[in-house]
Amino acid sequence: MRRVGLTRIRSILLLFLVSVIAYSPVTIYVNAQTTSGLVCVSRVSYSCPIVQPVYTGRPGTQLSVNVVVQGAEPFDAYSVVIGVNSSILQPVGVNATGGLLPNINSMICTGGQGDPCAYWLGLGPGDVRVAGWGSVTNTTGVDFTVSSSGSISNQSVTTGLLFTITYEVRAETKGTQIVLFDQVSPSGWSCACALFSNSVKGESFQSNVQGGWFSNSSLLFGDVNGDCRVDLLDVVLILFAWGSMQGSVNWNPSADLNGDGKVDLIDFYAAVMNYGSVC
Repeated sequence: MRRVGLTRIRSILLLFLVSVIAYSPVTIYVNAQTTSGLVCVSRVSYSCPIVQPVYTGRPGTQLSVNVVVQGAEPFDAYSVVIGVNSSILQPVGVNATGGLLPNINSMICTGGQGDPCAYWLGLGPGDVRVAGWGSVTNTTGVDFTVSSSGSISNQSVTTGLLFTITYEVRAETKGTQIVLFDQVSPSGWSCACALFSNSVKGESFQSNVQGGWFSNSSLLFGDVNGDCRVDLLDVVLILFAWGSMQGSVNWNPSADLNGDGKVDLIDFYAAVMNYGSVC
């Protein structure tokens, strides 16, 4: 009986410790109803791409992915989960250097013994939960909205880097998603959103989210986004990266089908000629 009691106490203490690590000292209001801005994965640190980016990398190398907020109300705390297939991408670290809020706590879910996510239903291997906090962010722009009556109002908004996550590329794949969501309690409540709060105003809000793709297999020539088929989206991704090369804002190495370091007519023609193909 004593051993069972000690085991139960240890479990309760572990759950409490995980909760402290995950939240303290961040206060996020779960029942936030308003929506503001977009949180995305991005190649750059200052904006979200129009379409989901496609990352690539050889097994054994490391991949850095920026998580960026765009057009959100000023905030001093956030909570977001980024999830991948850990058999393909293994998260190894989170860094807030250069981010809007300097302080972060993170939980990297491994699925192994001693996994800090063990008591968080809905989180699994490859998921990383990041909670950030600091001073209220400075505004970096103005968002104009038009009401149904035709009146125009403006609101100060914030855009910039939240954090950068580093992965180890473990395997080849034709395509796997990088998703953003939030998991806010062991009860399993989740949303396709990121959560923010402003303690000065006593307000909180959700943001929309936009993930990305990872693909490092060339088995299907012309499949830019790695979804195992060549279709209109692949052609659009090539057109979006048109004229780019490494270092360009719109550079997408997956759109460089012939590997000559630039996206041009040859890549477009290759996708069109393979249009409709599936794995």
